[in-house]
Amino acid sequence: MKTSETDVARVFLGAPSILTPDQQTKLEEWVSWLEWQSFQVIRLGRDSHGENPWHTLTQLLAQVDGVVLLGFRQLDARHSVWRPETKEEALSSSWWTSPWLQLEAGMSVALALPVIVAAEADVKEGAFNPEVWNGQVKGVELSTPGAATDEWLDAVRERHDRRAGVSG
Repeated sequence: MKTSETDVARVFLGAPSILTPDQQTKLEEWVSWLEWQSFQVIRLGRDSHGENPWHTLTQLLAQVDGVVLLGFRQLDARHSVWRPETKEEALSSSWWTSPWLQLEAGMSVALALPVIVAAEADVKEGAFNPEVWNGQVKGVELSTPGAATDEWLDAVRERHDRRAGVSG
């Protein structure tokens, strides 16, 4: 029996395209865990954005029930300078992930999607900064896929039920 698009909750999984072997293993653990939750995992590959990446991403996010963003280390900014030659100049002490994840986070929040972010150690910029986690954006450790909060899981399932027209 073929299942329809509305039979399962759909979750967008954002992560950098180029990963180390260890990062790839961790990504696969997250995919397996999400599938174990009975979610359909939607990914947007590096070459899948088309000529208008904003439209492609907006269309894709409009069809999902939740978002998972995995902040794998991509740029070593531990010896960089923030705001050089200003009164706020400061040394950086962190790693950065893909800037696309910040865009995906912002678009997901604008669409009122439940978002969970998980980052490798020392990735703390933007959406991966624990100070910005709130009711809509949850944060967990990347090393433990099953640590996703019940609140996030429930929000994804509730959004799916509303999208599918299921009354509770």
